[in-house]
Amino acid sequence: MIIKNVNVATPRLKPYTVKEDFDSLEILNNVDIHIKGKRIEKIVKSNEDESSKWVIPAFCDPHTHLVFCGSRENEIDLRKSIGYDGVLSRGGGIYRTVKDTMDCDEESLFEESKQRVLSMISNGTSTFEIKTGYGMDLSSEERILSVIERIEREIGVTVKKSLLAHVLPRGLSEDRYLHDFKEMIDQFQGRIDYVDIFVDSGALTPSFARSAIIHANEIGIPARIHLNEISNVGGLEKLNDLRIVSYDHMLETRENEIGMLGSAVVTFLPFTSIILGKSSSIFGKMKEKGIILSMGSDSSPNTYILSMPLIISLVRQMTPFTLENIINMTTLNAAYSLALSSSEGSIHAGKEANLIVLRDKFSKLGYELGTDPIEEVYVKGRPFRKSLETDLRN
Repeated sequence: MIIKNVNVATPRLKPYTVKEDFDSLEILNNVDIHIKGKRIEKIVKSNEDESSKWVIPAFCDPHTHLVFCGSRENEIDLRKSIGYDGVLSRGGGIYRTVKDTMDCDEESLFEESKQRVLSMISNGTSTFEIKTGYGMDLSSEERILSVIERIEREIGVTVKKSLLAHVLPRGLSEDRYLHDFKEMIDQFQGRIDYVDIFVDSGALTPSFARSAIIHANEIGIPARIHLNEISNVGGLEKLNDLRIVSYDHMLETRENEIGMLGSAVVTFLPFTSIILGKSSSIFGKMKEKGIILSMGSDSSPNTYILSMPLIISLVRQMTPFTLENIINMTTLNAAYSLALSSSEGSIHAGKEANLIVLRDKFSKLGYELGTDPIEEVYVKGRPFRKSLETDLRN
């Protein structure tokens, strides 16, 4: 297969980008992209006239909660009066989704979740991290993990799997839940890529996270972490010596804490900051200090968004990040946070053919809100939208 006579905007051929590389992209004009199987075979100069069509890497989403049942639209206005933690304290939020998910049979859970993933692929996301977390006990989390595995197998996308400790189950002490969560880590070893802990006010404590992450690290499982989303509970100081590959949310991080991040990735979740009404200015400080920044959707019942182009529009319009920054965050750096940047995240020979063909010039991405900027999405060399249309017709 050959995608003929296109212009390419891609991150550079590096594991990740910071500083000057983060502020720029490699531009290839008038080229043909040769695809063999699932990978890019070569990129050569086109013999055709100058092209107006652009191709960028498909998006990699390093933070999603896509496997659940139910909806929480009634909480949108409630959050405005009592806040996210207020909703949670009343048994809503995560607790509501846990109940809805556990009341749902496994086939319905799979079908609902599959449709979300298909929508995100159609909107340009080719690679996912998907968390458990709406089960809270061994059998319930095993069911969610099985659905995640089935999504990866049946749709044919790459999915990194995280075992998430979300909030304290009702009726359990933190010590008891820590014991249970460690048991889950042991049981799911070989099936999960990461553990993840939600450390915040109204969620779990840094001491819980430290004990759980040490346990996971000892058997070779790295961690991701939800931190400093609602408030700063001192987690960074207490956890930064552990093997944590990505610190996510981080809205309440203080500038004097940035140096504690070391070589870890920080994942910016802009739609969440908008919903919470919080400033994301700390990420500009992180950029200045050379922190590796990625960006995800945080797609969940609380932040139900299935379109990375829409998120890109919001970030480009509402933050200091440039389009070049945004593409680096949503492709190469996101892939790096999932240990995948050697095989995807940029458009170079030998990498997976995960590509987006845009309808218009690259510079318009994020400019025309509410429009669909994508003509086609290639996932491992397969034209997804064309294949989906064929499947629907049949």
